[in-house]
Amino acid sequence: MRKTFANLLIEKAKKDEKLIVLIGDISHFLLKDFEEKFPERFYNIGICEQSMISIAAGLAMEGYRPVVHTIAPFCVERAYEQIKIDLCYQELDVTMVTVGGSFDYAHLGCTHHCYSDISILRPLPNIDIFCPGNKKEFKNLFNKSWSNGKPKYFKLFSNMHEEDLDIDPYDCHVIDGDLTLPLIFTCGHTLEIVKEKQNTIIYLPTIEPLSNTAELKIINLLKKQNNCISIEENSIIGSLGDKIFDIASKNNILISLKKIGIPRKFCTNYGESSQHRKKLGLTKEEIGNV
Repeated sequence: MRKTFANLLIEKAKKDEKLIVLIGDISHFLLKDFEEKFPERFYNIGICEQSMISIAAGLAMEGYRPVVHTIAPFCVERAYEQIKIDLCYQELDVTMVTVGGSFDYAHLGCTHHCYSDISILRPLPNIDIFCPGNKKEFKNLFNKSWSNGKPKYFKLFSNMHEEDLDIDPYDCHVIDGDLTLPLIFTCGHTLEIVKEKQNTIIYLPTIEPLSNTAELKIINLLKKQNNCISIEENSIIGSLGDKIFDIASKNNILISLKKIGIPRKFCTNYGESSQHRKKLGLTKEEIGNV
C-alpha cells in the first residue's frame, strides 16, 4: 500500500495545487519522485510530530490540503493533543497517512508498535478513520474522501487481503453467510483470515463515521442475529468491537459480542509481525476454531 500511496500523491498533486506533503523523516526513497516533481510542496519536518500536525493545521487554515505522513505511534500517540485541538476542534482538512500499525515495525521493539491508534482517535469528534485492507480500497477511500473538509486518518498495514471489493467511504460490505452462526465484524487485512468462514461477515474499512445506510445494514443484521464476533488487529478496547457495541446500544439491541484482537496489555516482544499475529491468535488457523 505504501507504493500506492506514493503514486496517489503524484496523481492528486497534478490535479490539486493545494496539496502539500509533510513527512516525519521517513519514506525518503518512497516519496523521492514526488519531491523531485513538486519540491515546493514537499517538507521534511523531521522527528517533530507535534509541530508537523500544527504546521499542517496552519496550512489548512490558509486553504491548503496537507497530507501528513509518518509512523503510526509517533503521529497518533506523540501528537494526540495537536490532532485533538489543532485538527479536530478546528475541523480542518488534513489527511494523516500512517504506516507501521500494528506490528509492522516490531523488529524495532514496542516503541514502534501501534495498536491503540483507533481507540485513541475514535472518541474525537470531526475525524474520519479508515482502515483499508488492500491497495484498491486505500485508493478508493483516499480519492473519494479527498477535500471533504475534515481531518482524516488512514491506517496502512503491510499485510493485505485479496478480495476485490468496491467500497465507498463510510460504507460497509456484507458477505452473506449462515445467519444461524454468529455475525463476524472485521476491518483491514484481517478479512483475509475470516473470508472462508460460513458466517455472515460485515467488513468495515471505514471505522468512523459510518453512513446511515451502513448503520442500517448492521442494525438489520443484529436484529436477526445478536450473537457476534469482532476480529481486528487493533486493541480490543475502543476499536471496531466497541463501535458495534455503540451501534447496538444506540438502537436498543441487546447483543453478545466476543472481541478478538489485541488485549489490554503491552506486547513487549520483538520479532516479525507474523509472529505477533500468531501469538495473539490472529491467523487463519487460530480463527478457524472460533
